[in-house]
Amino acid sequence: MTTPESVTREQLYELVWREPMLKVAEGFGVSSSYLARVCTELRVPRPERGYWAKLEFGKNPARPPLPAPQLNDITEWKPGAAIGTAQRTAVQRRKKSATQPSTTTPVDRRHDLLVGARPLFLKTRATDNELLRPYKRCLVDIVVSEKHLDEALNAANALFNALEGKKHQVSLGASNAHARRAEVDVREVPIKNRYYRQVWSPDRVTIVRIGRLELGLTLFEMTENVEMMRVGSGKYVPVRDLTTEQLRRYKEPHYWRTHDDIASGRLALQAYSANWRVPWVQVWRESKAGQFAAMVPSIVKALEAAVPDLERKGAEAEVRAAEEERKRDEEWRRAREKAERARQDKARQDSRNDLLLAIAAWEQTRSIHAYFQAVEQQLEQLVTHEASELRGRLAEARALVGEPDALAHLLSWRAPQER
Repeated sequence: MTTPESVTREQLYELVWREPMLKVAEGFGVSSSYLARVCTELRVPRPERGYWAKLEFGKNPARPPLPAPQLNDITEWKPGAAIGTAQRTAVQRRKKSATQPSTTTPVDRRHDLLVGARPLFLKTRATDNELLRPYKRCLVDIVVSEKHLDEALNAANALFNALEGKKHQVSLGASNAHARRAEVDVREVPIKNRYYRQVWSPDRVTIVRIGRLELGLTLFEMTENVEMMRVGSGKYVPVRDLTTEQLRRYKEPHYWRTHDDIASGRLALQAYSANWRVPWVQVWRESKAGQFAAMVPSIVKALEAAVPDLERKGAEAEVRAAEEERKRDEEWRRAREKAERARQDKARQDSRNDLLLAIAAWEQTRSIHAYFQAVEQQLEQLVTHEASELRGRLAEARALVGEPDALAHLLSWRAPQER
């Protein structure tokens, strides 16, 4: 589904009743819960839970009609535009401003990907390095501690709005996309050959589209290696946070010190090529907490400046991929031909062996017939009482051997082309 510039109430109504909400939401680059809020705001009825399952079982649930728009209703929505009570209030404020000037200071709108994200990030698992690991995986790609969650959301909002101000759409990548999230090392000073914990990652990458190019974005809080003190019950606290009195009281062997990586409060942005065939990663790091907003303009310029080179590398990668696919197809064709030749050779050999067995069976048949005929001729020359006993034994021998039939072997034989 191609994301439209805007969608009316009528178009949205047809979309959400044509296919499941999750699939429609993917086309707009938003979550299904967010699109549900869009439907609520535009007063568009949507299918209830279980609707699509009923359709599969041949039932035909009632479909409520689209209500007529009322005064001050929002009749159109554009992906990337704010939604919810803030938008309704903004519409009313614009109408009010026609009669009296506004005395309020404009506030940056919250980007679609960040609306309602905060409580979802707070539903998390416990971690040792303080970085959140939310249970929900369909979230914007932000890795941060609870203490600095608001700062990270504000930083992401400033970056996303700045990018979309330049007409570069920011959204979640499609769930079936081939984009791969670049590995994130949250350590402020990465050290090779030293173990570090893998951090939370979302199910879908966060994408910015600059022209035709897609870049992945990960905003994360860096960790720093600090000296820690075990103060009891498996609890560790930074030594720098201890008072003089606590330092005097916490002595070994009951208390001991170690080093560990914990959240530093400083943010970093990692941008990477969403095309896995083009290895490109760029990281911008705060040297002091709170610097990110001032870094946004230079980050946007750097991303735009990287586009021509990445597009060229992407085109070269596509050419290489096409050549590799051609070589694979050629190798598979040769392998199939080789296997077919081997099968045909085996079929000829098997057919020859079976034919030789049929000829041997024919020779055996002739020998058996000749033996029985010779015995019968000799029986005719014997006296009656001797011939009677031998004829009984001959009948028993014929029954034991059976009637040999050379033609049966030939009929069961298969030629090479029949195999």
